[in-house]
Amino acid sequence: MGKPTFIIIFCLTFLLLFLFLDIPFLLILSFGLNFTFLSIITYYNISLEKKFSPFIGVFVVFNLLFFIVAPLIQIDTIVFKGIEGGSFIQKFPFTQSSCIRANLYILLFNVIFFISYLRFSKNMIKFKWNYKVSYNNVPLILAILGTLTFLIVILNFQTILFQYQNEFYKEAEQTTVANYLLVQKFLFFIPLAGVVLSYFYLKFNTTKNWNYWIVLGLLVFFVVITFFLKNPLTEKRNTLGPIYITMIFLFFRNSLNSNFKIVRFMFIVMVLLFPLLTIFTHSRNTLTQMLTRPNILVENIKLLHVTDAFNSLHYDAYPNFLATIDFCDNKPVVYGEQLGPTFLFFVPRSIWHTKPEVTGFKIGNYLIERYNFDFNNLSNPYISEGYINFGLFGIILFAIILAAIFVRLSNWLAGDDFLKTIFSFYFAIYLMYFLRGDLANGFAFIIATYLAIVIFPKFLFVVINNYVKK
Repeated sequence: MGKPTFIIIFCLTFLLLFLFLDIPFLLILSFGLNFTFLSIITYYNISLEKKFSPFIGVFVVFNLLFFIVAPLIQIDTIVFKGIEGGSFIQKFPFTQSSCIRANLYILLFNVIFFISYLRFSKNMIKFKWNYKVSYNNVPLILAILGTLTFLIVILNFQTILFQYQNEFYKEAEQTTVANYLLVQKFLFFIPLAGVVLSYFYLKFNTTKNWNYWIVLGLLVFFVVITFFLKNPLTEKRNTLGPIYITMIFLFFRNSLNSNFKIVRFMFIVMVLLFPLLTIFTHSRNTLTQMLTRPNILVENIKLLHVTDAFNSLHYDAYPNFLATIDFCDNKPVVYGEQLGPTFLFFVPRSIWHTKPEVTGFKIGNYLIERYNFDFNNLSNPYISEGYINFGLFGIILFAIILAAIFVRLSNWLAGDDFLKTIFSFYFAIYLMYFLRGDLANGFAFIIATYLAIVIFPKFLFVVINNYVKK
């Protein structure tokens, strides 16, 4: 699909959305303003920006999906039901004024973000698509990673078996947060580091000697284990997409090597296809049930309606932002308190007894207390984190910080350190989930992944190289 065809599909999708959904005029106008500005950012990214920045493409698609498509469908459902004072999926009451206010805040965030990005992007490095492989003893490091990966699978086999045999949500009930973070987001990502190192070793060492064939075998091993640990039966939400798309970028770079290709891919997958995939990725049926009763899948397909996916807690970012604004109107200002559990996520509550709740739980408990909701483990988008901590100033501050992070990681992506390159691309795709929030969980998960993909392999290189020298 070329750029003209994509632009036509892009515009038609939102034209139909704005024309045929039953939304009050002023409210549709506020959504239209946000869409117009996002279209300007999109045009800049795919037509004017000369440097590779997948972060902007994912940022735009996130906003289109969670702050335009999903809320429009949710509001249309509320209006269609004809219930005066209807509410969103998490029981927060729908009012036109609250939505217009939220849309203006989102527009402010996007404007500040884009201006900051343009200012910071002057320091971006142009992507040259080549690397200086300076690491020594790569085959030895890969052998160690392979051995460690084998031990990780063996020592955690009961956990893996539990994932295959039980519903997705039960895993969180069977382990502590610290253990989940260590095993699922660090140890189970080490095979991906092995994939990256193996690939680049083979790319720059083409001599068919023993090391070449051993590393090729290890590459196959790491790929198989990565899919064994991370697949639709073991990982249901915020990991599969970034891992698989990063693997596509690694092995088939030409398919995702431009800003336009990133926007096209993410738009088609996340806005048009992903809602259909929820029958697989969010099924509460076990592997055994699926194998013994194939009709379960048929029943899910029969019950599936495209709008049903958007009217679920998987797309609750917008109503949770509304709830955060309402929380700040009725509760004392926290003045940065919510940043504590984010940056000190590794400090257990057994030591820090007064550790604040993460924002998702805080807003969830507020909805239970004020609006009789029955669930408190909610997401909370990045913009909400800025607002709950510092109000309007927080929206501006967090927009500037996000732009600075994008430019910094774009330089990593364009640099000659291939471990940082792959991690940066992973983070670009992970933005779909990081921006959805909440910030504490998103930050903890990405730090654990960074340790597994970048820091741990480099630590092994330092240790082994010093040992070899001695």
